[in-house]
Amino acid sequence: MNLNTCYSRRELLRRSGMGIGALAFLDLLGKEVQGKGQQGLAQGPNPPTRARAVISLFMHGGPSQVDTFDPKPSLKQFEGQTLPASFGNLNLEFTNSSSAKLLPSRRTFQKCGDSGIEISDIFQHLPTVADELAVIRSCHHTEFNHSPALYLAHSGTRLMGRPSLGSWMNYGLGSESENLPGYVVMRDGPLKGGPVTYGNGFLPAVHQPTELRLDGSPILYLNRPAEIDKESQRRVLQFSDQLNRQNLSSHPDDASISARISAYELAFRMQATAPEALDIRNEPEYIKRQYGLDQDVTRPFGTQCLNARRLVERGVRFVQLYHGGGGDGWDTHGSNDSKHQRNGLQVDKPITGLIADLKARGLLDSTLVIWGGEFGRTPTSEGSDGRDHSPYGYTVWMAGGGMKGGTIYGSTDEFGFRAQENPVQVRDLHATILYLLGLNHERLTYYFQGLQQRLTQVDGDSRVIHEILA
Repeated sequence: MNLNTCYSRRELLRRSGMGIGALAFLDLLGKEVQGKGQQGLAQGPNPPTRARAVISLFMHGGPSQVDTFDPKPSLKQFEGQTLPASFGNLNLEFTNSSSAKLLPSRRTFQKCGDSGIEISDIFQHLPTVADELAVIRSCHHTEFNHSPALYLAHSGTRLMGRPSLGSWMNYGLGSESENLPGYVVMRDGPLKGGPVTYGNGFLPAVHQPTELRLDGSPILYLNRPAEIDKESQRRVLQFSDQLNRQNLSSHPDDASISARISAYELAFRMQATAPEALDIRNEPEYIKRQYGLDQDVTRPFGTQCLNARRLVERGVRFVQLYHGGGGDGWDTHGSNDSKHQRNGLQVDKPITGLIADLKARGLLDSTLVIWGGEFGRTPTSEGSDGRDHSPYGYTVWMAGGGMKGGTIYGSTDEFGFRAQENPVQVRDLHATILYLLGLNHERLTYYFQGLQQRLTQVDGDSRVIHEILA
């Protein structure tokens, strides 16, 4: 290269070969690796990895803690009375807080397993795996309405449009499979917070979830149209790839273009891989029965749970399942008891089958299973037989993936209203989940709007709940 010749910036980079051009390439490569995210922009050691995959069982609408995993005998003693004066001026938002009457659970509880964890009789099968559960009775936050509570439960903040836990995990770890997405969502209806609830927010589009449907083709437009042969499709995709890469060379900082390229490539590979991964027809009949696929009432959620096991078995990192979408679900403002019985019947056998199946296959130790909703419900009545929202003290449990099974952590007050002993914030849950995956929540960051953003946010303290870890 003649040093006396003037070149444009683009020409200089092109002619520099393995010089400046190589440095630019290494910088872009570093950003690509960082996008798959080992630790975002952070440096230093991470905690030891205990789990390689997560299955989140989200009960949309908010299950009642006092009807599921947090028995409160005092509710029976004070049935029909208002909260005692000792509770003071609560200034809470739920319906008729000053006059609402205490409503005892109509369910019975039994001590289950060697650990003696108390579980409501809406779950007939779950007691058989009680010793795998770490039950956290002291979860709490301040978001009374569904949408902000859903955003908080998924992204650590009440604001719409922030990255969900699944997207952060995909960003931090990437996918173990070249032919399947790292983050998958299955739901039985629309969510009160909309699809943005489980979206990628400001993270690059490559970290958005792939949504699987329960009817028809699991993935829209996955199958090649019958009128197009494989070779014709390949030529079209190659031409599209060529155009996208030309566009990317002109706009190298446009993450949406590289994400589009990755999505097209993944979609093509998934045509061969995804149908097999989601084809449960060849599963043994006893496995189908174990998940409840032989009964109409349990088949929908059982299918989700069985697909979740098959996906994590094949390298998918995060599988988000929803129960209760499209209707009132666990949002029991009326007929609380009968609706909890209905919901329990729909999910009990599938969830129990999932945990037992993961354990039998040696996958439970490396797969974290999470159960919970966006909040709990009041121990007081709404109308004659309903319960209102209550984020002030509710229950979440986790199993496998490094958890100390047979554990009860934290407590609510005598009526099950507010977290009292060892209170746990949503961000503490997120920090603990990331820790089990070998990620430090303070160093899994992404630069956005002038800040190194993170799942556990930058405006408060979060802690790992070491007491529930094995």
